[in-house]
Amino acid sequence: MLIDSAVVAGAVSDEIIGRVYRAGAARAGEEVAALSGAQRANLAAFCYARSHLHEIGLAIAAGCELHELLDAAGKAGFMLHAQSRNHIPAAEAAPVTRKRAVTLARFAPMRAFTVIEGGLADVDEDETAEAAA
Repeated sequence: MLIDSAVVAGAVSDEIIGRVYRAGAARAGEEVAALSGAQRANLAAFCYARSHLHEIGLAIAAGCELHELLDAAGKAGFMLHAQSRNHIPAAEAAPVTRKRAVTLARFAPMRAFTVIEGGLADVDEDETAEAAA
């Protein structure tokens, strides 16, 4: 359970940020359920303003009233309220799988080349015989 004094007058403690960060966007609402509406709105505005906590901020804002978000974030609270109601959560990260090793092509020896009047040509006995005839 979170401490109610963790969010006071816009100040957010490291403990509560750590808890909602570990909970992720899917369970952030459950983690902050014990906080008052104004405290949740302050936390939602704080998280929304940081790019790595953006999704969590939207999840917390979904449980806040419009007037609480307006008090916490001013005019941005209206946008935060609207986005949290229309927000589709990002898919959970796919589990990390073992990547296949990169293989390189095997060395294939090149055919012999020789320079013949301004260009490269294959040295083949059949072609040399035809050229001589």
